[in-house]
Amino acid sequence: MKPKITSEYKKLKKILVHTPGEEHLHVIPWEGDHELMGPYPRTYRELQKDHRDLKSFLEREIGPENVLEVTRLLREIFENADYPQRFKILQDTLHLKADMYIDHLQARGYKLEKYPAEDIVRDLIEGYPRTLTLNNGRLPHIIIPPKRETIWVRDSSATTPCGVVITSMASARRRPEPTLVRSIFKYHPMFDEGTIFLDMVDFMRKIESDETLCGLHDHFLLEGGNILILSEECIAIGVGRSEYLYNNRTTRAAFELLVGALFEADTEHKLRRIYMVNVPDLRGFIHLDTVFNMIGPKAAICMPYVFGHPEPEMDLNAREVLQHFVSWLRGNMETTQTDLSRIPSVEHFTHAGKTEVYDRDYIRQRGRVERLPVPSRYFLDQLVEDGLLDLNRVTWVGGSPEDYVSPYEHLKVALFEQHNMAGNVFTAAPFHVVAYHRNPLTAESLRHNMREMDPGAHLELMSSNEIRTDNGGPHCLTMPLLREE
Repeated sequence: MKPKITSEYKKLKKILVHTPGEEHLHVIPWEGDHELMGPYPRTYRELQKDHRDLKSFLEREIGPENVLEVTRLLREIFENADYPQRFKILQDTLHLKADMYIDHLQARGYKLEKYPAEDIVRDLIEGYPRTLTLNNGRLPHIIIPPKRETIWVRDSSATTPCGVVITSMASARRRPEPTLVRSIFKYHPMFDEGTIFLDMVDFMRKIESDETLCGLHDHFLLEGGNILILSEECIAIGVGRSEYLYNNRTTRAAFELLVGALFEADTEHKLRRIYMVNVPDLRGFIHLDTVFNMIGPKAAICMPYVFGHPEPEMDLNAREVLQHFVSWLRGNMETTQTDLSRIPSVEHFTHAGKTEVYDRDYIRQRGRVERLPVPSRYFLDQLVEDGLLDLNRVTWVGGSPEDYVSPYEHLKVALFEQHNMAGNVFTAAPFHVVAYHRNPLTAESLRHNMREMDPGAHLELMSSNEIRTDNGGPHCLTMPLLREE
């Protein structure tokens, strides 16, 4: 099987998820660069309750056999591998730490070929060693860090019409994550050879081993939540405005690398256009899928005012609503008590939502990855022009602007619910959507709008009591492998 999807809403056939486990026990709730430190400690039993709602919805939609678990696929790889194969897979997965891990196992009396596959997978995800015990008067080095964010399986890879791209993470703590799904696509017999068409893990390793390129990792950031498949012909990729910012999860350099790889891998020449969508460099807007998602044909859920719509009924446009609102907030703060560098500014939204178009024919004509020489337009306007969206079929985060006395009141509510990932929904089939339960105004509007477009529409509200303690929603928790053509 070669993973392939040509839209974000067509009928789902297979999907990859990761049920959170004991990796969440291994965290010290301090800010720092140590592998055990993390600012968002979560109770994994409660996380599992939340995740169970999502998994139950997916199993009802496509059957339990088609909802694949990261841990299960990794276990199957090692169960079917002898010593040389296990050694090779671990060398490829752990890179420079593989020999240290294998030597440590042997020192404890474990032979790699007889070490249980389940324990290898636990070590890869929960970390190794998992217990802090003294050895010759010293605490151990963490050979394999716990991968607590593996639950956000969308971030570390993305399925496209051309196959799978393995990504490169912005956070240093998360950079080992893509190696897990990379090993699944490379070594599990379920997947065809050539499933991966762009391997950013391999690309980054080459950079790190080259003295002339060392240190350029942050120049090539690419995360799966910024990649949205609009159709067989069009893909949207969210890109931050500024380079070398933590909140900028995808950079222009990585975007251009991906564009070239996509057009090269598309041997049937069906992919026509790729949109580069400017996403504000703000924590609440970390990926394009946090503010925009497709829910059906020409239908979407969207954060208002960021993409030039909705147009307010006054002498203002959508961008000015954002800018006036931000200026008002900053102007009414006690500057002696507030660090304004941490508050959004007008500049954050000057280019937000603007789109550059990268066309296959134009790139072939120019001989390099280069945008069409046309003025940037707002993302929604570009989708309407290309026949991919109907503005009358858009659900706005926070509900309809008609329900508010002013666009500023609408924006205030939308910012609150968007912070709770109201727009980060997952679509299993046209108008069959799962969303967080904690955004009542958006959910009510989404349910009403979907039923008007399709009487058979269904909105599933999953629990998000613990899972929402980090930025991510149902779209981030899922990695589709196959949808109907």
